[in-house]
Amino acid sequence: MEELKAKDAMIKPVFVNEDDSSDTIIKKLKKEDTNVCIVVKKNKEYIGEIRVEDLITIFLHQVKFEPLTQLLNHGYRREIVHKTAKDLINKYKSTALVDTPINEVIEKIYEDDFDYIPVLDEDKKVVGVVTPSSVLSLLEKR
Repeated sequence: MEELKAKDAMIKPVFVNEDDSSDTIIKKLKKEDTNVCIVVKKNKEYIGEIRVEDLITIFLHQVKFEPLTQLLNHGYRREIVHKTAKDLINKYKSTALVDTPINEVIEKIYEDDFDYIPVLDEDKKVVGVVTPSSVLSLLEKR
């Protein structure tokens, strides 16, 4: 039996551009019904991720201090409105290449407690993600 690779289990991620507004990011997350998006440069080079939890944390922090800020600054608007993907990004420490053996990808997911691992080609461009459920789907097909 041939060795399974990351490319065999990957699924298509939701992409956002590094210059996309927070409003665009939220709309994409809602439209695609997902809790994470991959941030890329215009040439699809991988930069990082933005999770729904990150957006909620920023929003809750701002709401906590909003009454005082509104008193001190009459022109106040929530800070998150002015943020782009570049401002909100999390750098991802683990990635896999398309030919990484699937057992190594699974180890990364569980050892580092990740929800998914971005899969990159040789040019560091994101071509997909591997999730625990995509691995199960692959194994189910076998």
